[in-house]
Amino acid sequence: MPLEKTHMENDKLIAITRPCDGDTLCRTCYWAHAQKGFRESEEVIFCAFGELRKLPFKVRDCTDYFNRTLPTRQQMERIALIIPNEPRRKPAGFAGLGCEESSEEESTGTDAE
Repeated sequence: MPLEKTHMENDKLIAITRPCDGDTLCRTCYWAHAQKGFRESEEVIFCAFGELRKLPFKVRDCTDYFNRTLPTRQQMERIALIIPNEPRRKPAGFAGLGCEESSEEESTGTDAE
């Protein structure tokens, strides 16, 4: 199976996380720096990807978008529940005193001869 088919495409991921109410994509982006005033019109958003630059409009799509609301792989590994993979059952097969004694008698009988 090709590797591209097993992972979710970036376009689909951005479409899932894109705000529906016309809000900017920068609200959930890792690279964004937003400052809000007391009025709704008082808002400044900067993009910190590469060099810091001011964004004069609301962003709908971005090639450098990195969702900060989703945990990273390292964060998920840190909180993961480790399940021991040791078998709970005893190994199957014949094991007992009778099997062990016969093998010991055979080995002692050959030594005596």
